[in-house]
Amino acid sequence: MRELRYLEVYTAKRIRNLRVGSYTSPQRGPGFDFDEHQAYRYGDDVRRIDWNVTARMNAPFVRHTHAEREMNLMLAIDVSRSMRLGTGRRSKREVMTVTTASLLFSAVADQINTGFLAFADAVVEHHPPRRSRAAAWAVLERCWDLSPSPGRTALLPAIRHLLNTLKRMSVVIIVSDFMTDEDLFGGAELGMLAAKHDTIAVVPLDPAEDALPQGRGYMQVRDTETGRGAAVALSPRTRREYAAEMRARREALATAFHRVPMDHVFVPTDGNPVEPLMSLFAARMAR
Repeated sequence: MRELRYLEVYTAKRIRNLRVGSYTSPQRGPGFDFDEHQAYRYGDDVRRIDWNVTARMNAPFVRHTHAEREMNLMLAIDVSRSMRLGTGRRSKREVMTVTTASLLFSAVADQINTGFLAFADAVVEHHPPRRSRAAAWAVLERCWDLSPSPGRTALLPAIRHLLNTLKRMSVVIIVSDFMTDEDLFGGAELGMLAAKHDTIAVVPLDPAEDALPQGRGYMQVRDTETGRGAAVALSPRTRREYAAEMRARREALATAFHRVPMDHVFVPTDGNPVEPLMSLFAARMAR
């Protein structure tokens, strides 16, 4: 609690100019910021035809604008058991809480309505967007207290829930390690969410996901979600294979986010989790 109260002040100072409402949305939609003109295509909204340009070009042209800058913020956080992993300064769960806090406090400072959805193998809890400092602290308390039953992480139920409940264009931030058996990127749901809403993935990374520890012999490991255990041999060959496999997974995840398309940021558990977020929003402002 003491660290989060410090973060509330820190966020107000550092992210005041990088907050959620300060950048132009990369999506098109109802708004006032001009993007570009395009030739009219079948299915375009005829109400968006720019008649001045149409008269000059002797062909119908449609005026596109960026979506509204001021939007609701919906935080979808992963509270599954895999988020309890922590071999660095913090666990993934703690990074999730700090990340959620920085986004909530930034949104409150910018007078943005903020909603909350927690999921594990299903949607655990959902609160529609509200705007108050007390609501932000209530979200953080629930974020920390939720203890889901054992089971594999499932993001698709949360994505479907967001598609059905979010009626207004929103900034959707999914905080998860994305360790799931689902064909998340092969289906249409995540792409539909990213097409309707400005969707961002925040992925906590633990040092144990980069390299095996030094030493010889065997290391006993256990899957936090299924409880299944295994013995891993600690050898130079195993370390190389493990590091290559984890690096390939991270690169494949980044490639999949680009294909959706949606922004993403990896947040280390052994570093400052706020700095990567500020870098992401600064980059979005520069677009």
